[in-house]
Amino acid sequence: MSQGPLMVLDSAGLWFRAFHSVPEKITGPDGAPANAVRGFCDMVAVLVEEYSPSGLVAALDREWRPDWRVGLLPSYKAHRVGDDGEEDAPAALGPQVGVIREILSAAGITQSWADGAEADDVLAELAARDREVLVVTGDRDLFQLASASTTVVYVGAGMRKRLAYTPEVVAERFDLPAGEDARVYADYAVLVGDASDGLPGVAGIGAKTAAALLRGYGDLDGIVAAARDERSGLTARQRTAVVESADYLTAARGVVRLRERRFELGFEGNVDGRRGTVDAERLDALGVSTGQSRAIGRLVEATALLDGA
Repeated sequence: MSQGPLMVLDSAGLWFRAFHSVPEKITGPDGAPANAVRGFCDMVAVLVEEYSPSGLVAALDREWRPDWRVGLLPSYKAHRVGDDGEEDAPAALGPQVGVIREILSAAGITQSWADGAEADDVLAELAARDREVLVVTGDRDLFQLASASTTVVYVGAGMRKRLAYTPEVVAERFDLPAGEDARVYADYAVLVGDASDGLPGVAGIGAKTAAALLRGYGDLDGIVAAARDERSGLTARQRTAVVESADYLTAARGVVRLRERRFELGFEGNVDGRRGTVDAERLDALGVSTGQSRAIGRLVEATALLDGA
């Protein structure tokens, strides 16, 4: 019997999307919000039911805005910093995150993290394993992880519109050079920029131009070299824009490219993603306190196939 894929979850991305997609009127018996709890459990259950993984790991942020990334690019996620210095997130979500993590623990679902790392870094490490991997995320930066053994399941447009991105799909969707993997997407993201992450991009370089430059010159180093060569095919305007952005390009690629630095992962649960011991009593209590017994029960039932029996 062949081994099924390892499914790895961009956990924070999923519970943020759950919070914003399920009405806040969904509450527990005490009136406390439970919309993210319901949405997260339902989403994970649907994903497991559809893809039948043999392992499941929920990746966590140990730091949502690591100092080393801010050191490279001070604008990185700067607009998301709240008055207390932490991430500016909905007040009703914070308590639910703790509950979701309790549910994961009680359901025997593996959680993973790394010191000084975001979930993106954890997902990159997990995707490097010698097995088929499914990365579930709503963050397009993770398209760079697509490879012969890794498929990125993108839920950014909603669960009903989820799409599976292989290297071929990434190349076709963004008109990028095709290859055995989609690492070139990271350079595309640096050129185009991403306001949600505080990446300004290169002035005057839009999606079509960025893709054309990468098809012509391969990567950021090739583009910068071409910009310094008046005989290259770049226009004077493009050369100026790239040269003037050289410092940004160097810094941003260190921020966006994953696996440029390595991390030692920590785990709660089985490192291969098999389901651990299920604490039925604790899950029942969490179901009662949140009013989400049905959603929690569906999650537990869906992940039963991960027991590895």
